[in-house]
Order: sequence, then structure tokens, then C-alpha cells
Amino acid sequence: MKKSIVAASLLMMGSALMAADMGNGWFMGTEFGGMDIKMKATASSGGTTASITDTMNTTYESIKIGKYFDNSRIYTALNYQNKKDDFSSWSWGLGYDYLIKNSSSITPFIGANVSYIKGKVDDMPVLDKPAGFAAGVEAGLIYALSPKAELEAGIRYMNISNVEDSGSISGVSVKLEGKTATQYYLGINYKF
Repeated sequence: MKKSIVAASLLMMGSALMAADMGNGWFMGTEFGGMDIKMKATASSGGTTASITDTMNTTYESIKIGKYFDNSRIYTALNYQNKKDDFSSWSWGLGYDYLIKNSSSITPFIGANVSYIKGKVDDMPVLDKPAGFAAGVEAGLIYALSPKAELEAGIRYMNISNVEDSGSISGVSVKLEGKTATQYYLGINYKF
């Protein structure tokens, strides 16, 4: 009888520990989405300055790896912005999300991110490699497909004003600088 009680206690304790760890652990994921990038180009010569601001709509892919904790997660991500109008970029960043736990299979989250962005503009003698740091906020939903797989949808808003490049051509000073970027995405994560 005592052996049965001890065995049952150990099984219950093991089940409780496994259940407590279900929200924790490592994950790997991928994202596919759209991106709106607002940039400003400025030219100055002889005391005269002219500038133009434009928004580029493009797509991107990302892979990320991170760790879940009780009510949060932290991850690193590598993103590639697909070429659009001879412009493409890579970024590497870190993100933190606070998970708003509830009893459903859908978990809302809010968070923050920082990243380093390196762009490339083809066929330009100057302003061809804008680079710099970006920071922003994010929000979204995670839907549990199974204990190991989940769908994710979200949106990020980033200040990219530190992403820039400058130079001169034929005596004209030129500068390309980022303003803001908005990403909206769908993704899938696998917990391991």
C-alpha cells in the first residue's frame, strides 16, 4: 500500500513539473509579411536644400529563435527584406514580448524590439549602403495548434531614423535617412 502511495505521489509530482514547464522552453519560428518603409532623401548645394519623403511597400521573411518563460519570451531574429526598386536589406535584432495569459488557445502579446539594419541600393554611386539601429514596439496573437506548434500574427512599428547614408556627388551633398517602418506578419513557431 505504501509503495502505491509513493508511486502515485511521484507520478503526480512529475506530471505537475511537466505541466509547469509547458509554457517554458525554447522555440524556433519563421515569419512572412509585408513592410512599409518611410525614407527621406535630402540634397544640399550652395545654401539650397531640397528633400523628398516616400514610402516603399515590400515583403520580408524572417527566422527567429528564442525562449519562453512563464509570462514572457525573448528571441533573436534575422530578417531579409526582399528587393524592391533596387533596394534590399538585412537586419538582426532582439525582441521581448509580454504574454497576456488566459484560458483560451489564443495568447495576446505586447513587446519591444531593437535591431541593426544594413541596406543595399543597386546601381547608385552614393547612398548605396544605408545602415543603423532601429527600435520599436510590437503586438500580436499566438494561437496554439498543438503543445509543440503555434501560429503567430503580429504588427511592429519601428523608429528607423538612425538608418542612414550620406555622401556627395558633383559638389552636391546628399543624404538618405530612414523615418519609420511598419511590419505586419504571419508566422509559425515550433517549441522544442
